[in-house]
Amino acid sequence: MRKLLILVSAAVLVVGLTLPAAAEVNFYGNVRMSTFWESFDPDVAGQDTVSDLTWNMDDGSSRFGARFKDGDIGANVEIRPRSASVYRHWNGTWNFGAGTLLIGQAWSETFSCVSSSTCEGGLGGGRGDTYGSLRIPQVAVHLGSLHIAGAVPNKANLAGGTSTATIPKIEASYGLKAGPAAIKIYGGFNSTEEEVGATTYDYSSMLLGANAVMGFGAAKLGINLYMCNNPGLYGEVGSKAQANTITGTEVNDVDTLGFLVDFSYKLSPMMDIYAGYGQAVSELDTPGTNEKTSTYMYVGLPITLAKGVKLTPEIAITADEHDTGAAVTAEPSTTYYGAYWFIAF
Repeated sequence: MRKLLILVSAAVLVVGLTLPAAAEVNFYGNVRMSTFWESFDPDVAGQDTVSDLTWNMDDGSSRFGARFKDGDIGANVEIRPRSASVYRHWNGTWNFGAGTLLIGQAWSETFSCVSSSTCEGGLGGGRGDTYGSLRIPQVAVHLGSLHIAGAVPNKANLAGGTSTATIPKIEASYGLKAGPAAIKIYGGFNSTEEEVGATTYDYSSMLLGANAVMGFGAAKLGINLYMCNNPGLYGEVGSKAQANTITGTEVNDVDTLGFLVDFSYKLSPMMDIYAGYGQAVSELDTPGTNEKTSTYMYVGLPITLAKGVKLTPEIAITADEHDTGAAVTAEPSTTYYGAYWFIAF
């Protein structure tokens, strides 16, 4: 793994140094550390709370990258120190006048994260934030504020058969301004099928949502609201929803509705404060009640120690409750308290 990272990093540097003089190349990167104590409470009589320490690099968000620009052609290459999925972004763009063509791995159009939380690198996915397809290989066209992409389909396999797709995952977003608010409307559709002998299971799923970020002087408010039909079949990253099940030849749907509200305030040029709450409720379409609620609340205090250097103490709580119609006897939760470290270069 170390050799692969060295080779990829060297390749990025060599390409940057050998581009024509007219080309613009900007290198960037950051290193992030997550240092938190975690306390898990199973909320079950006779079971003790379990505490542990996380003291690790956030290898999912730490990065090294380069942005290239040469006339109408552009590219973004970004890697991370992770043993699997080394690259975060690997895409090229062409400005054809009326819009921009993008090919390769880039942010998905359904990624919508308004949370300021940095705990463990961010825990809001599936609890009110929408990670959607996160970063995904795609062919996309950007026409101003309208983005349309054909991305790698998520091929579900619930019955142990062969899964196939006839169309890519379709995702789109549209951004607009309304007074102090920046608004993004986003959605996606995924359709595949699985064959098991003579039986064919059709897996269709969709995601639809919107966010708004509003600034009022030193204060900022972010809101995200989304619904997803069959998050697991869609491939929603970070989803805490229940899994689809099969009854006979029918696939039982899962419907999810989530929201997150985030408020931040700049106390001084060197210090901010933020707080937020998110919730997602998923319901499995089977006889009776089968509902799961996942919540997230947090408060943090980002402190800028120097240019590009930030320390963020934070306390966060996640909880999950599963309601099957009987009295709910347990609501397991995890409390996180510690700090997130960040140095940009």
